[in-house]
Amino acid sequence: MMKKMYAEWVILMWVSLFMLNGCVSFYQMDLKGQRQVNLAKDLELLHPKAEVAVPDPLTLDHAIKIGLQNNLEMRISRIMAEISDDNALAEKLKMFPQLDFQGNVSGSSAYSAADEDKTRITASLSLTWNILDFGLSYIRSRQAAVQTEIQRMERLRQAQLLALEISSAYWQAVLAEQSLEQIRTLEAEVMDYKKKAEALVSQKRLDPISSKAIEKKIVELAITASDLQAEISGAKITLCELMGLGPATEFHLAKEKFETYLEKMPGPDSLDPRKLEMISLNNRPEFFAADLEMQVQQDEALAALVSMFPGIQFYFSNYYNADSHYVNNFWAAWGSSLTSSLLSLPSRYVQWQSQGKSVDKVKLQRLLLTAGVIVQAHLALHEYKVKERQFRLHEDSFLIAEDLLFMSRERHELGLLSSWAMTQRMLEDVVARLARDRKIIDLINAYNTLLVTMGLDYNRWGENVLEIDENGQPADIEERDIDIPGEEKDMFTPLPDLVSSILIS
Repeated sequence: MMKKMYAEWVILMWVSLFMLNGCVSFYQMDLKGQRQVNLAKDLELLHPKAEVAVPDPLTLDHAIKIGLQNNLEMRISRIMAEISDDNALAEKLKMFPQLDFQGNVSGSSAYSAADEDKTRITASLSLTWNILDFGLSYIRSRQAAVQTEIQRMERLRQAQLLALEISSAYWQAVLAEQSLEQIRTLEAEVMDYKKKAEALVSQKRLDPISSKAIEKKIVELAITASDLQAEISGAKITLCELMGLGPATEFHLAKEKFETYLEKMPGPDSLDPRKLEMISLNNRPEFFAADLEMQVQQDEALAALVSMFPGIQFYFSNYYNADSHYVNNFWAAWGSSLTSSLLSLPSRYVQWQSQGKSVDKVKLQRLLLTAGVIVQAHLALHEYKVKERQFRLHEDSFLIAEDLLFMSRERHELGLLSSWAMTQRMLEDVVARLARDRKIIDLINAYNTLLVTMGLDYNRWGENVLEIDENGQPADIEERDIDIPGEEKDMFTPLPDLVSSILIS
């Protein structure tokens, strides 16, 4: 007996020492090692497992499709959507009654009473349903479902803005490539003029200053070409980022004709600002999200009101006790109870009134959103008009420069115009072309911004704005979402570690 007690004391002492050591020791953090491990995971998650097949050549449709599927922010949004769905399901499952099981086994070295066993075994199974908790759980479940819809509206708007950014970077790269091709052609032509001028200088038939002037124009063209090359590289890197690809991804852009795109644009003067207002107010996802947010706040006020009522609880329990002195080892009990925390009623009443004010606040926020979108529609139309007017002026300037270049070539072939003057005319044509191309980009961006301001998805950008019903709403707004097609899901990397890091943060 003494040996047993001694062994128990030794075990207790060792357990106490172990716990004491854990309390006094400090947690050592390996910052460098942790950074290396996390960096390796992040670099792995940045890109899909399988390399995305970039079409050759890459069109704007393909670029936006890849971006919507593979953009990192869109991938995070889809993961957050799955988390939101799980949260909504968890809130719905909370409406079930409580079913509790409890079991207990204990023993003692001696009898503590004449009518008790040394070993005691008990168990219970209780079913409890609280009507107040059920009502609150139902409200919370509905709120979680509405929050899921709010996030879906935010994803739709996120996709619209992403399409706008991809379109801007795409057209910038395309037009810069086209301008660079023209400059390369002019460079070759100017080099021929330089060789002819050098031959004339060597024959003492031309002033050397003319040859140097032509050489200067060649350098200016080379500088312009270098700037365009840098612009193309920057636009492609931006495009890769928006599409969710690595910056070093190589691809060739399709030779898009901006004239075809410009022909689809309606004249700014034919657009009715009032109609654009109504289209925006009926199509912008933010308004659907604002309506849903109103429901969330109303449910919050309802939950505050319901919490003031007393809780009615019904229960049914089965019990088991293995004590040999009991007449019955199994028995059941049932009943109901009414509980209310009277002293908490004043605070809950104030909370209910506060939630009512929150509903009014959301109404004012929605009103503020309405006023802001109306102003945005007018500003977008104004910007479109300004950019269209500027483009027309630069287009006229470019056409005049083209005519002057054509006439200068004719005069140069007849010997009526020097090579230096010819290169000067070429440089003027390049300057006019670049200025025109920048205005094309500004015009396309302004029109696309107008479409996004109206809340139109990319697949609706080709619609005739003049024929859009100003009172119509998206037909598929109830179920539309930004999802990866089933046949392409295997192309993309799942992000369980990324989700974990988000939740930990």
